[in-house]
Amino acid sequence: MITEEFEEAKAEYKRLFPSSPFFETWVPSTKFLAADYDLNGNLSISREDTGIYGIAFGEKPLIPTSWKNFSLESIGANSLSSDCKVVAEWDSYWAPTVPGVFEESLQSSDLVIEEFLKEHAPDSSVYPGNQEILQWIEIHENAQLMAVAALCRWQSGGVVISSVATHRGYRGQGHGKALIKKCLIAGFLLGEDCLSLGVRHQNESAQRLYASAGFTLMHNFTYCERR
Repeated sequence: MITEEFEEAKAEYKRLFPSSPFFETWVPSTKFLAADYDLNGNLSISREDTGIYGIAFGEKPLIPTSWKNFSLESIGANSLSSDCKVVAEWDSYWAPTVPGVFEESLQSSDLVIEEFLKEHAPDSSVYPGNQEILQWIEIHENAQLMAVAALCRWQSGGVVISSVATHRGYRGQGHGKALIKKCLIAGFLLGEDCLSLGVRHQNESAQRLYASAGFTLMHNFTYCERR
């Protein structure tokens, strides 16, 4: 079945994954184009993103030839055609926000945050100056920046955590977990019910961090490009 109705596609996703907020966060209604689904748990969503970007769920989802870049649940990767190249794997997580308050005793400049990200998390997705950023969340110790992350208002209106970085020399000391918990409180103060994030599948230390901070895995994706 094919639909160009956003709400119909959303309802089908919620039928398959009733407890997951992935659709609300990663499929903006203003970018939605169409969805194809069946009664066997397969759902393929097309959205605008410098052309058409695809997101597919299920073991045998439809992969339209119009998709040049797409992510599909890794359980369906075996159904890829020979003209599709696997590039990476990434996982999506979510967690409810946490009631609370905090005061920032120190606030780093954009330059300090940029240099920190370049040194300790050079693959970060956003840097100071990006228009999606709502605020930077920071952890300091003895006036030194130990960890930082950005809360971003994404295209859907949902808030995601991006550019999570902890100081290489002080990892394993709890700064990352303190940072993520502070992000969840900040999300609550912004009026959000939950926060989402994406992380590379191979980054096992980050996945352990998010799990310990109360995040739930929504999907493991394989990101592909058409040759």
